Amino acid sequence: MPKINCAIYTRKSTEHGLDMEFNSLQNQEESCKAYILSQAFNGWEYTKTYSDGGISGGTMERPGLQTLLNDIREGLIQVVVVYKVDRLSRSIIDFHKMMQEFDKYGCNFVSITQSFDTSNSMGKLTLNMLLSFAQFEREVSAERVRDKIAASKAKGLWMGGTPPLGYDLKDKQLIPNPQEAELVNLIFNKYLELENMLAVAEWLNQNGYYTKCWMPRGSHLRGGKAFQKSSIQRILTNPVYIGKVAHQAKNKIYMGRHAPIVPKNVWEVVQDTVRRRIMNPNAFSHYQTHKTVLAGKLYDDKGQTFRLTSSKKKGKKFLYYYNGVGGHYLPVEQLDSFVLKTLKMTDFGDLEPLADRDRLTDSQMQNWIEKAICQSMDKTHYLSIFLNEKQVKADLSACPRVSGPAESRTISAERLDGTLYIRNTFVVDNVSSVKLQNGTARNILTIRQLNESLVRGLTRGWQLKKRMEQGLNIRELEKEMHMTKRTIARYVNLCYLSPRIVADILEYNNPRTMSLKELMNLAERESNFEAQEKA
Repeated sequence: MPKINCAIYTRKSTEHGLDMEFNSLQNQEESCKAYILSQAFNGWEYTKTYSDGGISGGTMERPGLQTLLNDIREGLIQVVVVYKVDRLSRSIIDFHKMMQEFDKYGCNFVSITQSFDTSNSMGKLTLNMLLSFAQFEREVSAERVRDKIAASKAKGLWMGGTPPLGYDLKDKQLIPNPQEAELVNLIFNKYLELENMLAVAEWLNQNGYYTKCWMPRGSHLRGGKAFQKSSIQRILTNPVYIGKVAHQAKNKIYMGRHAPIVPKNVWEVVQDTVRRRIMNPNAFSHYQTHKTVLAGKLYDDKGQTFRLTSSKKKGKKFLYYYNGVGGHYLPVEQLDSFVLKTLKMTDFGDLEPLADRDRLTDSQMQNWIEKAICQSMDKTHYLSIFLNEKQVKADLSACPRVSGPAESRTISAERLDGTLYIRNTFVVDNVSSVKLQNGTARNILTIRQLNESLVRGLTRGWQLKKRMEQGLNIRELEKEMHMTKRTIARYVNLCYLSPRIVADILEYNNPRTMSLKELMNLAERESNFEAQEKA
C-alpha cells in the first residue's frame, strides 16, 4: 500500500492563551494526529504540522499557510488535515483559491469534526455553506469590535496601542509624563522655528533625543529609536496633545478624558503652518534630489499636482506619485520608464525625419517634458505629455543623420493650441497595501507594460520555426544561432502556444511576474490549448 503523507494545519485568530502550557493550537494538533492514526489502514502517515498563531483567517498572508502551500506544490503533501474548515480560511474566495491549488497538485482536504465528501455536488454545497457561515461570523465579530471602538472613542476613552510620546498608561488611562511632555512642546516650538519636519527630526537626533520607549505587557521593549519625518508628522497632527481623541475610520475627533499637554494656541498655529506647507509646492523641493522624470510636472484631470511619497521594504526605498487623499498612488520607477518609452516610440518625422533617435539620452528626453496630465477611467489611464518643441528640435538637430528611410515609430505627435503633445495609455493593477512614509497604508497601482522578454521569446521561436521550414536542420541551426538542440526546441515550442495566451502577452494581460523560462516550461509541459490556458 502506498504511503500517503498527511500534514496538519492549525490556526488561532488571537495571541491570547498561546503562552499557556496547553493551548488551542496543541489541542487541534493532537485531535488531528489521532484522526490520522485511525486512518493508518489506508496508508495515512503524519508528516508535519503547520501553525499560525494570532493571525486572522480572513487573509492568506500567513507564514505557516504559505509554507504548507509551497510543500504541496513540491509534491511533499497528499492530504491536509484540519480541526475545522474555518481553521484553514474564513474567506470563501481564499478557500476556493486554495482548493484549486489542492486539486492542481493532487492534494486532498479533510476536516475531522465536519463530515462531508467534496466529490459530489451535495458535499460541495455543504462545504460552501460552512464557509459562508465562517465568513459571516468573522465579519460580524469585526463589526462588533468596530462598533465598540467607535462608542468608546466617542466617550473620550483611549482604546489601546502604544501610548503617544508625552503620556503613560495607568489603568487604561493616558497620564501625562512631565519629562516627555517637555520634549513634545520642544518639537512643536522647533517646528514653528524651522517649518520643516525633516529638519526637526535631524535636529532632535543630533541632540540625543529618541522616540518613546514602551514595554507592552508580555512583549519586548519597543521604541527608543531615531526620529524620522513620519514620526514628527504624527506628533504634530495628533489631537491627543490638546486633550482630544481621533477616530480615523470615521474622520471624527472627540473630547478625551486625559489632560492636554500642548497649549491650544500653539497647536492651532502649528496646524495652520502644516496646511500652508502642504499647499506650497516649493515645500517639497528636497524631493527633487531623487531626479524623477515627472517631479512637479504631473497633474490629474482636475489640475491637482501629483506629489511624491515613499515607502521602505527590506531596506529599499520606493517612490510614488500621489494626488491627495483617496487619490491614486503610482510607482515612480515604472511610470518614469513608461514615459521615456513613450517618447522613444513617438514619431517626430515632421521636425527632424532623419535624426538618429537612438543616440538620445534619457536625461535629454526628460528635458523635453513641460507637463503631463493623467486622466483615469476604471483601470485605464490616459497620459498626455506636453513637450517643449524648441528643446525637441534642438536635440534632434544635434543628432547624427541616418541614411535611407527613417525608422517608423508607433505613436504620433499632435498639436493643441500650437503646443506639441503626445498621448498614450497604460493599465494598472491593484497590489497589496503598502505602508508609506507618513505612517498610512495605501493600495499602490502597479503599471502593467509590455513584457519585452516574453515578446522576444515568441519572436525568436517564430524565427527558428521559419528557418526550419526553409530547410535547415537542427545541427545547422545550432551552428547558425549558437544554441543547443534543447534550447532551440524550447523556443520552437512557443509557436504552439494557445492564441489566447499570445494575445494576452501582446495586450499586456499576462501575469506581471511571468518569466520567459516559465512560459517555455508551460509550452513544453502542455500541448493542449485549454490545458495551457488553465495552467
